[in-house]
Amino acid sequence: MYMATDENPFNPYDQTIQDPTNPEFAIEDPMHGPSAILAMSQTPPMPRGDGTYYQAGAYSTIGTAIFDALGGPISGYPSAASTAESMREVLRLSEWVIASHEGEEALKALETRRQQQRLDQKGYAQSFKPSDICAGGERLDECETAIPLIAAAQEYIATRQAEANNHHTGWNVLSWLGKTCANCQFACQTSIETKDDIPTGITRFTNYRPLEDVPTLHIEL
Repeated sequence: MYMATDENPFNPYDQTIQDPTNPEFAIEDPMHGPSAILAMSQTPPMPRGDGTYYQAGAYSTIGTAIFDALGGPISGYPSAASTAESMREVLRLSEWVIASHEGEEALKALETRRQQQRLDQKGYAQSFKPSDICAGGERLDECETAIPLIAAAQEYIATRQAEANNHHTGWNVLSWLGKTCANCQFACQTSIETKDDIPTGITRFTNYRPLEDVPTLHIEL
């Protein structure tokens, strides 16, 4: 039960109503009311594979459910190109929520499978947060290959800190921070996001399969 309040302008679907037997309280909408929104917000952000993350429950309180790797809300993010893609996004989110309820191992297995699907479909799979899972099935902050690469990228970013504006966003590949992972045998590449050549603080970690006929240079850090 919750204290009755005015209609929520951020969530027009919320059908919470006043308790007819006690007007000072409200009967909460179990699907869209405060507890439902709070429960959804406890679900870990779902990586979308492109540096954006879907946070269940956030739209009702913030006005957007899409965030960047630093947790900043992204307003006006382009919608899915088709109804079919929108349905696929809904199914991916449902699958993610179910896995999160099953526990850490289920969530990790799901994202590993998705990363490997991206690798097969696009030729590469990308991670943007230390808690993200790479195509090799490891969280970046637990992977012996990724930890020093990302630390070196962050150290490079720290040397170039300054005010950044919102124009000319791009990715700078730190070529000296590339190597092949000894565990999964995927090639790993590290990039930093920049705006007008100034780092924003976001690091991109990319997995791809090394070409067999091209010699690979291994650099020990």
